[in-house]
Amino acid sequence: MAAGLTNAEIARHLGVGPATVKSHVAAVLAETGTRGRIQAVIAAYEAGFLHTR
Repeated sequence: MAAGLTNAEIARHLGVGPATVKSHVAAVLAETGTRGRIQAVIAAYEAGFLHTR
């Protein structure tokens, strides 16, 4: 998600179905209390989970 990949792209990388990725993305949004992917990535960055190169 942080790399800007679509659910289909993430699914291919992980070897799972797009519906599985969609479920996990929804769970991340719910757990973080964020409204969308961009907001979740910002929250992860601010929490120190992501670093710029």
